[in-house]
Amino acid sequence: MSHKLPIGLSDFKEVREKNYYYVDKSLFIQEVINRSSKVLLLPRPRRFGKTLNLSMLRYFLEKREDSLAPLFKGLVVEQDTETMKHQGQYPVMFLTFKSCKGSTSEKCFSEIRRLLKKLYLEHKASVYPKLNISEQKDYDFITEKKGDISDWEDALSFLMQLLHQQTGKQVIVLLDEYDAPIHAGQEHGYYDEIILFMKMLLGNALKDNSDLEKGVVTGVLRVAKESIFSDLNNLDVLSLLRSEFDKYFGFTEEEIEKLSKDFSLSKFITVLKKWYNGYLFGNRVIYNPWSIISFLMSEDRFPRPYWINTASESLLRDIITRTDPDFQEQIETLISGSTITTELNENIVLRDLEYSEQNIWSLLVFSGYLKPVKMIEQPILPLYELAIPNLEVYSFYQNTLKNWLQHKLGRLQLQKLLQALIKTDFETFGSLLKEMVLTILSYHDTAGKEPEKVYHAFVLGLLTHLMDRYVIRSNRESGYGRYDVLMIPHNSVEPGFIFEFKKVNRPKEESENEAMTSALEQIQNKQYATELRDLGIKNIWGIGVVVDKKQVWVESFKC
Repeated sequence: MSHKLPIGLSDFKEVREKNYYYVDKSLFIQEVINRSSKVLLLPRPRRFGKTLNLSMLRYFLEKREDSLAPLFKGLVVEQDTETMKHQGQYPVMFLTFKSCKGSTSEKCFSEIRRLLKKLYLEHKASVYPKLNISEQKDYDFITEKKGDISDWEDALSFLMQLLHQQTGKQVIVLLDEYDAPIHAGQEHGYYDEIILFMKMLLGNALKDNSDLEKGVVTGVLRVAKESIFSDLNNLDVLSLLRSEFDKYFGFTEEEIEKLSKDFSLSKFITVLKKWYNGYLFGNRVIYNPWSIISFLMSEDRFPRPYWINTASESLLRDIITRTDPDFQEQIETLISGSTITTELNENIVLRDLEYSEQNIWSLLVFSGYLKPVKMIEQPILPLYELAIPNLEVYSFYQNTLKNWLQHKLGRLQLQKLLQALIKTDFETFGSLLKEMVLTILSYHDTAGKEPEKVYHAFVLGLLTHLMDRYVIRSNRESGYGRYDVLMIPHNSVEPGFIFEFKKVNRPKEESENEAMTSALEQIQNKQYATELRDLGIKNIWGIGVVVDKKQVWVESFKC
């Protein structure tokens, strides 16, 4: 067996002909053929094998003069005689939009024109000679890149019509990363233009088209029904929340076991699980294939955030640094290792992200930055418990918030604050915290009904930078109540900390001193230190944080 690894290769023919290591996903072909739906949409995170699978479908189904049967020799699909009857039987159109990410609409549409021209040129030798003069003129319109982009809305459906006429066979249409231009449009300000074009291009090809045998579309998201797929009533959406097709994108545990034997990985399995698995497609545990292959190719076999480092993800970075208090509290809850509970929306409207937290959590799930660990059935829509899947993705959240805070505060100030806490220098800690509040937290954030939530989320975000030395927990039970924040040192010799946040209750004419007394007494009376003591921590400090708009007071006591 070959041990050459196909990092970055997504052409199935090249992988097989050049004898690269291949994890056999060929039964994907069987499932696509046997699925009764006319059009399948298979949204999965980036770099989980979507392009390679569509490329495999193309080489299997496409009718060509040169036989590609050797590509499938020895693969599991060969054992299914019914599926093999479909090999080389159809005209196939394959198009990937992954490169259509221009910073302007002109650049994006130029790339789409290039792709469509390339598609037409691929079929020209077999199609063009049989066309009449009018059809040749329309064909030349595309190959010569004429007209406005709106004139290209029938480009796919016209070629399908010609292929069907000349072969007598309906056409297989394979569209990869269809939503890449839409993400670019959202990021760079031409969302409406690209949505309108893609709706017409895909709708004309896939909706009620007698020239279509089957369509398979991949992307990261199902973009909302009111935009791209509003008229496509024959669409079968099989997201990662569904169990269908769950084993064909990413590596399953069984495939990792085989890789472990082939590449002598047994001593690294624990590391691989912590760093690269944890994804759940349906109910199946999935490993990140890009990161696994990158790990195998590294000489030192050291875990790194390989997948995270392959994209800028500016949209996601902007999202998770939103200053909305409730949202930030949930982000910090996730970073501290806990779960949040929410509904998920499979029909995401990208331009409405800022107005809908449900859309944001859905985007993070379908992009691979959160995983659903549990579904809770409800009368109408289920709820999902969400968590960060693994250490690689955790590093994305941690680094994003760290860079944001360092940009806002300065790296030195942040280090001084954290060092003051660890050294139990609470006077310096309180002073620096007050400075940071004035620098970062707006009056609007801290003047609401629950300002303590804002400070809770803010301080929790600061403390997560100590997770190499501490386990950070938030809103958990200990003793006779629920503490706000608990810091458990990895080394029991170091101090442990309990934070309690209180606001000054002005309607009751409460002073900051009374609020502080209440915070410190709550830590003591409800025995929040119980969990730390049970873990053998002896140096335990209770810290009260009292807030009143942009004023903050900090006091501590030895538990």
